[in-house]
Amino acid sequence: QNQQMKRSRVSGHSVLRNINPGEGEVMAVSHFNTSSASILTYATQRGHIHSLDLRSAREPFSLDLRPELGYLTDMEVGSEKNWIVAGTSRGYVGLWDIRFQTMVKLWRHSRDSPIKRLTNGFGSSSDEASRPLLFMGCDNNEAALFDVSTGGCLQCYRVLDSSLSYVDQSALPHDCLTMPYLESVDIPSRFGKRLVSLDKALQMTTGSSSRSGASMSALVGGINLRGTSYLMTGGSDHMIRYWDLNTASKSCCVSGLARNQPPPSFEQIQMGSNSRLILCRQPSTTPASLMESSRLPLRNRHGVVKCDGQHLDSILDIKVVKNPALLLSASRDHTIKLWA
Repeated sequence: QNQQMKRSRVSGHSVLRNINPGEGEVMAVSHFNTSSASILTYATQRGHIHSLDLRSAREPFSLDLRPELGYLTDMEVGSEKNWIVAGTSRGYVGLWDIRFQTMVKLWRHSRDSPIKRLTNGFGSSSDEASRPLLFMGCDNNEAALFDVSTGGCLQCYRVLDSSLSYVDQSALPHDCLTMPYLESVDIPSRFGKRLVSLDKALQMTTGSSSRSGASMSALVGGINLRGTSYLMTGGSDHMIRYWDLNTASKSCCVSGLARNQPPPSFEQIQMGSNSRLILCRQPSTTPASLMESSRLPLRNRHGVVKCDGQHLDSILDIKVVKNPALLLSASRDHTIKLWA
């Protein structure tokens, strides 16, 4: 009996569908159940969203993203299973109604940044579940919470450059204190008409290729009116941060701080009646040559110490395990780490 328990539960595999190589890489995969089907959805880099009914191997729906909007970067299925949202490399966000297989809304991110990651942010209460909330990660080392029904930004989570760590809030650059927004784009009724002109598309491509800086490419979180609301982020700065959406001062850095690097500070700014901006100030490490030996941490004078568990490259994805409470992170450094 013990030997049977040690055996793998997977007895084999079979090919359900071959993907056309011309559609590019598979950028996102999602699965959901309905009353009559078990549907697997996947999105390819060239802007095609396919579905597959695992019970009958048929395709319930197929959606397409116009090529002038850029390469598809991520996709998310709404918790009600009625809508799908996808982001692109040129900062566009499209919303489809699955029931009618039609794009009902198209936005462009105000930062002109590629959409790095999309994830649901729904609460468990009935009032909050009726409001579609979506976390969106992008460049400039920031993420935001948007209401998909209106396109409005409810909260923004931004990491400031280390050079601004000790700058007074009133002296911060204007870009650091502005909220992102989604600019509505008209969807033409005639299929052959371009959504974006060729000159504008080339300009956007040139601007995105010259842009540098950290980005948030891994998000997981949840909004809950009756419990803890949080967001965990990871990205190209190798750091995993926990953002407490109820009390900003309780936020922290889970992983990624260098030795001797001071912990970050988090501050909340009310932006109007319904929006909030949470800033993370992350001071850089003070060189040991500029510190008095008596003020150096003791571990710097103890010889060999335990190695750090932080990632050494960009963090690509993070997931939360509820029972028990654990965190999984995957990085471009070829490692998957488990955090307790």
